[in-house]
Amino acid sequence: MTYRPDKASLDTRPIPRWYQDAKLGVFIHWGLYSVPAYADPEAGDFESFMNDLTAMKDTRGDIPYAEWYLNALRVPGSPTARHHARTYGEGFPYTGFRRQFDEAAAGVDFGDWARFFAGAGAQYVVMVTRHLDGFPLWPTSVPNPHMPADYRASRDLVGDLTKAVRAEGLRMGLYYAGGIDWTFVDKPVRTMPDLMEQQALGPEYARYAAAQWRELIDRYEPSILWNDMGWPAESDQHEIFAHYYDTVADGVVNDRWTQLSMPRNPIGRFLYLRFIGATLKVLAKNGKKPPIKPPAFHFDVETHEYSCPEDVIPRPWELTRGLGTSFGYNAQETRADLLGAADLVHLLVDVVSKGGNLLINVGPDGEGRIPEIQQEPLRELGGWLETNGEAIFGTRPWERTRAVTADAREVRFTSRDERVYAVVLGDVGPGPVVVRDLTLPSGARVGLLGGSGDLVWTQRGADVEIALPGRPAPAYAHTLTITR
Repeated sequence: MTYRPDKASLDTRPIPRWYQDAKLGVFIHWGLYSVPAYADPEAGDFESFMNDLTAMKDTRGDIPYAEWYLNALRVPGSPTARHHARTYGEGFPYTGFRRQFDEAAAGVDFGDWARFFAGAGAQYVVMVTRHLDGFPLWPTSVPNPHMPADYRASRDLVGDLTKAVRAEGLRMGLYYAGGIDWTFVDKPVRTMPDLMEQQALGPEYARYAAAQWRELIDRYEPSILWNDMGWPAESDQHEIFAHYYDTVADGVVNDRWTQLSMPRNPIGRFLYLRFIGATLKVLAKNGKKPPIKPPAFHFDVETHEYSCPEDVIPRPWELTRGLGTSFGYNAQETRADLLGAADLVHLLVDVVSKGGNLLINVGPDGEGRIPEIQQEPLRELGGWLETNGEAIFGTRPWERTRAVTADAREVRFTSRDERVYAVVLGDVGPGPVVVRDLTLPSGARVGLLGGSGDLVWTQRGADVEIALPGRPAPAYAHTLTITR
């Protein structure tokens, strides 16, 4: 064993450079929930859901994430429960979606998916192998004590997609909802204590989750372990990490392995959760949020969901979000609800300027098709990267992240070696580009990605004026190169 299964030893391991260079990944949420493809369009967004949870409001299990369909279905009278009854009938079980999903999954060409991801400029893919509904997308040999043996995909979807992704030269990561599995509990999440209670499912679940993560590691050797919803207190996540690093020398692990210890005695647990609920109510009444403690375990990558940090984070980090407000496919969302191509380009540039990676999600539908309204912005992003990828891949943050032009366009900076990239978010020209509060050293050379030759520039006090050769072709963002 290269590293001991403890934080001190694992923290000495350097972060693989490939991950810090990659910058762009594609997340895939696809499962039984993709068949009903429903989340309440009035559910708000992830931030509002979390605010309601921490304020001890009854969320009715309603969240904009379509992959939480089973949770919302378990809340009597919820919008999802009403939709389900109207569409499928009162007695139709969630497990009834398996037949339609399986039949469609059998015919999906993952080569098409992989080529699309590569064309979008993605350097890695992360596939959800089991979400909170407990349905595995691979032929697991680890028995679920609460479900029949065939409660899993018939086709090895994880293995087949992994082969297709790697055939395109991309890295393959795997997601697993390690902290929660709704096949081990029948109570929905409506409040924060509910969520906490479901993150403490006991030793039987801990053995099950650890065995499945090890099976995924040994079978598919993923480049990323993307765990979610915490990790059982009865299992030491460092043992999984040490085994993983021995199996995949350049693998990376995310930061969602928090363990929650609660009293096993029912009365003690009840009192503990009552105390937590009362504390959250007091904090919310005073306009405060619960304090966030730094992780007490090893990890490689810090993750953020939907909200981008304001500035550079001095360690590898990743922003993940859906193109809309859901990760799983939500048929209620329209093109107007999703990021457009310009939004997506600007988001990627902003994330990279702060040293992060963007993991943008696609949610295939129940037939295994990536909807056209999701494909469009990703195709456009890929086209933009063909010209401007030099300013993204393999770069690091510069001494500052942002500036603004004289006509109020935002600028983001990245760097590599002696070259700085100033990405103007929006179209430019005709006429010069004036970047406010930027001083260039004498003799610096300025160019434009996609253009030819050096550009004439003039220092005008604290600002730089850069002459453009006519009007560049329209683009969502233009990259000026500065070689010092």
